[in-house]
Amino acid sequence: MTRLPVTYSIIVPVCNDEESLFGAYKRLKQIMKPAAASYEFIFVDNYSTDRSADMLRVFCAADIRVRVIYLSARCGHAAAIAAGIDHAVGSGIAIMEVKPVDRKADMAELASPHPAYTIRSMEGFTHSPLWEAIPAG
Repeated sequence: MTRLPVTYSIIVPVCNDEESLFGAYKRLKQIMKPAAASYEFIFVDNYSTDRSADMLRVFCAADIRVRVIYLSARCGHAAAIAAGIDHAVGSGIAIMEVKPVDRKADMAELASPHPAYTIRSMEGFTHSPLWEAIPAG
């Protein structure tokens, strides 16, 4: 299958987010609906032990814009983002969160990243504050 050119890649790290995942997916679609550009959602399942992986399979089957990466071990938030960036094809990349993330834990993780990934410079890499701007539901 030939993929169409993608303008934006929206990366969403997921780890045991089954309660929030469907609402987050709906908000993502709501945010991107008015965009005239093409986009893709890249969900990165960080070895969830709940039903998150099953939900992502449904999203992927129902929406051609959804791609899912399943990590084979829990690697941490930064490594999940790095995996999403590695697979992104859009010229613009945004990172969205399913739920608020403890940034202090993030900083500790960056200090000792998973050995399977290297942290590298990410030009054009942004964390979008749009999540708080879109009402839930």
